[in-house]
Amino acid sequence: MRATTNLFIASLRMLLRDRAALMGTIVFPLIFVLVFALFDLNLAGGTIEVAVDGQLDYFDFVLPGLLAMGLMNFTMVGIAGSVARFRELRILRRMTVTPIAPGTFIVAQVAARLVLALGQVLIMLGLGIALGATVVGNPLWLLVLATLGNLTFLSLGFAVAGRTTSVDAANNLAGLATAPLMFLSGMFFPIESLPTAVQRIADVLPITPLIQTMRQVALEGADMAQLGTPLLILAAWVPVSLLLARSSFRFQDA
Repeated sequence: MRATTNLFIASLRMLLRDRAALMGTIVFPLIFVLVFALFDLNLAGGTIEVAVDGQLDYFDFVLPGLLAMGLMNFTMVGIAGSVARFRELRILRRMTVTPIAPGTFIVAQVAARLVLALGQVLIMLGLGIALGATVVGNPLWLLVLATLGNLTFLSLGFAVAGRTTSVDAANNLAGLATAPLMFLSGMFFPIESLPTAVQRIADVLPITPLIQTMRQVALEGADMAQLGTPLLILAAWVPVSLLLARSSFRFQDA
């Protein structure tokens, strides 16, 4: 436990000291929030009910998707690039001959990014509300859902890193994986506008239930007991992604 705590603190400090990456992680999603707040659209006749006045403003609709996008990019793409850099610098190879268990190193890395990712969600949510977004549910439930999403995307990031040998390759592969997740998940537009066959595929993507449950909380005031099937799918992705990471990740080069 002491080794894990020390590594967690060291990992968190390392992330905070990387000012360029940290600013990009925070500023990039905030720009998205600012830009989408400018759209004056109304999704009349949509399938989502809003507990305020029955009207669904586009910014209200898209904000939960932006929260999910921000944490997906920070955790999945970020951890893939970081782990690939550790491999290039032979840090992972050296870990295998130290008294510290490799699993301890992974837990510390995951925990440090979880803390920063939840901070990112709070900043984006606060900015969204300040710009007029409607959030009628309990923000605490949004953080719980964000944690489940973070665990999934961090594990998928480790899986990506396990299949690459360089930072550029890891970033490119992670970017390639996140692109369809962004555009097939209903992040920017209602998923009902997709062809039926594509909807069936989109429903089981890891980010789709995250966005759906976040919208239920933010726009309908739902609690965890009311989230139904999307919450079950989101929770199921946590062990599935861990298995994918376990099967592909390695500390030493093949």
